[in-house]
Amino acid sequence: MGNSMMTKVKVNNEIDLCEIVAVKNKKVEDIRHRISSALQYARISYFIRWQEPGLVGKVLFREKARPVFCVNAAQLEDALRIFDELHLTNQEVHILGEKSQNKYSL
Repeated sequence: MGNSMMTKVKVNNEIDLCEIVAVKNKKVEDIRHRISSALQYARISYFIRWQEPGLVGKVLFREKARPVFCVNAAQLEDALRIFDELHLTNQEVHILGEKSQNKYSL
């Protein structure tokens, strides 16, 4: 047999769960670790996409890349339930819940 049909399938069923918006690097790392641990404990697969700031944000505000947690659409409800239990504030994270801006395909 030649190529598998799976090699031609584009996978794009990821949802952007949340973006960490905390300003201080230590705080970002603490939040990232809390979210990662909670998702792993609940056996929810995820990946982190690093969102680069725009040119104005980089130059004028010295913004850095922010981590965006992405989950499979089939696990979104479970991920949101776990996320609610973390009690993070709007100054720490923004809930997104939208189709991932991931540009990758398999």
